[in-house]
Amino acid sequence: MLSMIVFVFLLIISYLLGCFSTAKLIAKSYKNINVYKVGTGHPDTQNIYNNIDKTLGIFTGIVDFGKMYFYIVLLSYLLNYPPITDVIGNIGTNNHLLALGFFMVIGHCLPVTHRFKGGRGFFTYIGFILYFAPYPMMIIAVLAIILVMVFKQVRFAQYMVVMLPPFVNFFFENDSALLAKMFIAALLMGIINFIVSKKLGEI
Repeated sequence: MLSMIVFVFLLIISYLLGCFSTAKLIAKSYKNINVYKVGTGHPDTQNIYNNIDKTLGIFTGIVDFGKMYFYIVLLSYLLNYPPITDVIGNIGTNNHLLALGFFMVIGHCLPVTHRFKGGRGFFTYIGFILYFAPYPMMIIAVLAIILVMVFKQVRFAQYMVVMLPPFVNFFFENDSALLAKMFIAALLMGIINFIVSKKLGEI
């Protein structure tokens, strides 16, 4: 019972951490810019990169990536630390971490603190997948960077980052249950980005 209560509490914390907009904070720190009144009005890396400052946009992406990746690393360490597991039980498995990480992604893309107006969450998602499938994510990230730098295919690169890691991970991972959950995460991420695109009037 205690483990369930703690896990639900961590789900809420993960969502709220995702709601904390690093893009808003970074833009505000840079010449006191309100990111909601610039470009698309969305607090995301792409808006900052395209409409405020390219270097600042890259920095925002790195921060979003790091926020997610190191959060899961920290959770993995704490939730598998014997003195803690002795009290709350085993809620540090990959299944639990997948759920906690994805709740942060949801918070980033659909933050209740900003009327559900968030970013696309691609860098956050990269940090999320990198923890569970490092080599596939690195391979796809390199291909996505090439697509953007050489062919200017930003949107297609974003689709690659979301959809392809589970397929590539098939060659690295024998855990069929984990692969299935990664496919579900990719599908949900696609749905969330459809909602964000709808809010932007792109669809």
